[in-house]
Amino acid sequence: MPSRGQGMGIHHTAGLLARLVQEILLTVRLMFDRRVPLWVKLVPVLTVLYVLSPVDLAPDPILGLGQLDDAMTLLIGLSLFQALCPREVIQQLRYGSTTDDSASDHEAEVVDTTYRVLDD
Repeated sequence: MPSRGQGMGIHHTAGLLARLVQEILLTVRLMFDRRVPLWVKLVPVLTVLYVLSPVDLAPDPILGLGQLDDAMTLLIGLSLFQALCPREVIQQLRYGSTTDDSASDHEAEVVDTTYRVLDD
């Protein structure tokens, strides 16, 4: 029977994995969002290219250290990408909410008027 500490570790790890999946999905949605500038979208692309490249700060054959280098690079690249993305876009994609400003902008697109028909 697992002790209380082991059970808490499993839930903590599951929570971290769920959070990681959410952040990856958010990154994918941000990559396809037109409101994110193209130069910002280069950050995750360059990060993945670095991780896949044979040139590393810590070589992969060094057990554990090479994988830690790749994991840290991915985390830093993901954090930098999200820091450079527009805040309101991240909030909208993460929480599915719109701000009051965007709602009022949407209402501003409607024009209420009257018209009359003139006979020629």
